[in-house]
Amino acid sequence: MSVLRNPEVMAKYSKHYIGVHADFSELLLDDSDPRHATVQRFNPRKWRPVMVFLDGTGKEVMRHVGRVNSKEDALLIDRFVSERYYLKTNFEAFRAANE
Repeated sequence: MSVLRNPEVMAKYSKHYIGVHADFSELLLDDSDPRHATVQRFNPRKWRPVMVFLDGTGKEVMRHVGRVNSKEDALLIDRFVSERYYLKTNFEAFRAANE
């Protein structure tokens, strides 16, 4: 089971975020396509999976690239974003302080 499907994680994420799934893996866009800028903004190297967290103004506040390996990691990401720790520190420092 995916960590993000854990009931506790789902409850937190559903409460704090609006989730959007986008799969750009088969989307071939040239530079003249207006959608290209959006794809480039959020996933410039086509890394997968990527979770991007935006604030209410659309500003990116956190990006997580790769799998979320445990429920604890998923809940730590939630806490970092929902409690706005990104205003004070980066996620790596936050994680180290919470180990």
